[in-house]
Amino acid sequence: MFKKALSLIVYLLLTGCFVSHAQHLAINNNVLFDLAGALSAGVEIPCSKSTSLEAYGSLRPWKRGEQSVHKHWLVQAQYRIWPCQVMNGFFYGPYVHAGEFNLGNKSLPLGLLSGLKPHRYEGWLAGAGIGAGYEYALAKHWNIGAEAGLGYTYIDYKKFNCEVCGKLQDDDVYHYVGLSRLAFSLIYIF
Repeated sequence: MFKKALSLIVYLLLTGCFVSHAQHLAINNNVLFDLAGALSAGVEIPCSKSTSLEAYGSLRPWKRGEQSVHKHWLVQAQYRIWPCQVMNGFFYGPYVHAGEFNLGNKSLPLGLLSGLKPHRYEGWLAGAGIGAGYEYALAKHWNIGAEAGLGYTYIDYKKFNCEVCGKLQDDDVYHYVGLSRLAFSLIYIF
């Protein structure tokens, strides 16, 4: 599943977006993932005068300590439609995402997965949705952007009794519908 999703993202990047425009390429960083202690980066390529394709990834390969586990990797791709100008102003478009996680002894915002505090979960996820956002030009090469997206995420997980060790307690899936993309990005345009 992950290899197919990654292959599709790479294929779209390599075949669909080699068009010359004023903005050739942008790299971005989601500050919200940075605040959570993860490494994050994205690349956006214009496909036409009013569309672009963004590929984004986040990685957190370490844990804070033996009592708190928070490891993940996540990839996202989004086809963006810009009503006015590519990489400036309002945009919207569909996105897909996939990843793996290992979380325990954590509290997530908005009460999501409230069982994380006394348990540990590990598994994978995949989903899709539609997002909308706005990019504001700060200088010739610098933008800031904000985006939110609503979508569906299929989560396949294993639940363990305690944060780090313990016997398997549950092996199940979870169907999540709601906020599945949130970003506040610092963007550099080449």
